[in-house]
Amino acid sequence: MMGTLQTGKVFVLSTLAGLLAGGVLVGINLGLVQRYNTALADIELENLLAAGEFDEQEFDIQMRSIYFSQLYGSTIIGLAAGALVGGTFIAAKIRIMSPLRAALLVAGIAWFVLYIIPTVKYPPSPTAMFDPEVAGTYQELLAGYTAVSGLSALGIAFGFRKVKRKKKVLGAAALYLVVVSGVFIAFPDYLNKDDSLLPQPVVSAWRSAISLSMTAFWFALGIICGLLWKYGSKSAGRGI
Repeated sequence: MMGTLQTGKVFVLSTLAGLLAGGVLVGINLGLVQRYNTALADIELENLLAAGEFDEQEFDIQMRSIYFSQLYGSTIIGLAAGALVGGTFIAAKIRIMSPLRAALLVAGIAWFVLYIIPTVKYPPSPTAMFDPEVAGTYQELLAGYTAVSGLSALGIAFGFRKVKRKKKVLGAAALYLVVVSGVFIAFPDYLNKDDSLLPQPVVSAWRSAISLSMTAFWFALGIICGLLWKYGSKSAGRGI
């Protein structure tokens, strides 16, 4: 059972957890995902050379951009996700389970709503990694779909808070799936023929590595948040 930890302290600890989880994401990206980025970059380089369109300076700038996005982008994602988990915990007033279970619950739902569902619709695009114009289209679709998925889940969750039926969690989950299925159909597909021309084993391995890194990130965030909340409640001399 959980009592009450000061709102400000929950938010600070959650943001700190996000920073640490972002570090985990950086490590996995540099240790695992980067090798597949390099493999795709080699293929892109060969294609540019074959087409006579290779610009060394432009290519180097793009590669540095990819590297720094993995480094600094992952940190920003971590901070934002930590704030999201902390804010959701505060707003939802979860007090019926341990800090670790509560944090894992919130992080697990966020992982499903903000990563799994959008990725099913819009898998990572290798072409978008190297072509800024394609990246703009892809990121716009992905961001829009992610926002709708997240806001739908949030609205349904708060709408069901006042429902007193025992199976309200199942009802909320079912309604969310119905809504997101409709959004899936309504949103335009992202089709890039260049993605299909790349060696599919490399593309699949790259996408799998990204999925692994993001899954590890979200659940690391949940574990770290839960442990910090628990430690924070003990240091305050009362239950969280």
